[in-house]
Amino acid sequence: MELINNFLDKNDFENIKKLFLSPEFPYFFSSTIAYENEKTNDFYFTHTLYDHNVVHSNHFKVVLPLLEKLGIWFLRRVKVNCYTRTEKLIKHNEHQDYPFSHCGAVFSLNSCDGGTFIQNEFVKAEENRIVLFDPSTPHSSTTCTDAQARFNINLNWK
Repeated sequence: MELINNFLDKNDFENIKKLFLSPEFPYFFSSTIAYENEKTNDFYFTHTLYDHNVVHSNHFKVVLPLLEKLGIWFLRRVKVNCYTRTEKLIKHNEHQDYPFSHCGAVFSLNSCDGGTFIQNEFVKAEENRIVLFDPSTPHSSTTCTDAQARFNINLNWK
């Protein structure tokens, strides 16, 4: 696992943040977070930019500076996540993005008390911070309690 603060230059970061935190940006409801058939009250909103070798969103181009800085040559998936504020911090079920070793990252769009647990180590969400890790390693997301929502970009590549 590797943490990098201030990952993108200020202009690239602000362009990405401005779009994904805009009230006009379309997020889609997901009634589960870690597993399709999980029986919890956990939910979040997501917007898939790229998956299964297909661009799924007209907004994909805004993340190109992020992909270029990471030097990604085989992209698997990119999605933007929105976890709404809760009264108490909720740690979601542990999961693997895919069951095989690959490269991945969580890129935070805002700072809050939420974050990601990777092998029981908590990585706090700080805007323009990226955590690089193998997402086949069990990990879990959280909500936040001190902001309206927690926003991040989840990336998977080889």
